[in-house]
Amino acid sequence: MSFNCSKCGECCRHIANIPQLSEFDRGDGVCKYLRDHECDIYDTRPEICNVEKMYEKYFSNLYSRDEFYKLNEEACEMLQNKNLKNLQI
Repeated sequence: MSFNCSKCGECCRHIANIPQLSEFDRGDGVCKYLRDHECDIYDTRPEICNVEKMYEKYFSNLYSRDEFYKLNEEACEMLQNKNLKNLQI
């Protein structure tokens, strides 16, 4: 089982308020390694960008894997919906 990422890149477009990713912010809240919808450093991406690693290291004692993936999917959907609303305005 692995996190079902839609590869939309929305999480990479909203890093401004994530202290662990401040060095990756190109100045507008977008990760400097995002190209179209893909990460240029995917294989060496920061731990915080890896749902599986975050679950194993920090959240496995708090949630089941399914629960953690569901929470991340919900956050992803919120980012995608926010982006769609901004396009419609």
